[in-house]
Amino acid sequence: MKFDINKEHNKLSYRKSNDSTIGNILIPYLKAYGLIEKYHASRAKQIWYDTMGPKISSYTKNIYVKKRKLYITISSSSLRQEISFSKDKIKKFINDEIGEEFLKGVIIW
Repeated sequence: MKFDINKEHNKLSYRKSNDSTIGNILIPYLKAYGLIEKYHASRAKQIWYDTMGPKISSYTKNIYVKKRKLYITISSSSLRQEISFSKDKIKKFINDEIGEEFLKGVIIW
């Protein structure tokens, strides 16, 4: 049996073009079953904790998404005031990380 390098190369190139990331496969299913909102809400909370780091995250008492608004409860009043000046930046950053315009606003209390 003769080994044909071109034939094997064509097989490999066919397989590579068929590869997809798990996100590209999963997102259409989440949309189809109406779970994309919950996925984005969970992702927004995770982005908050990852971005703010352990110091600010330790002052975060509660965080949730309701009607596309991110509600954040901060226990320190001075930190709450400082973060409230950056609400638009936080919203833009989280939306950029999610990849679409998911959040309509950020409420800090």
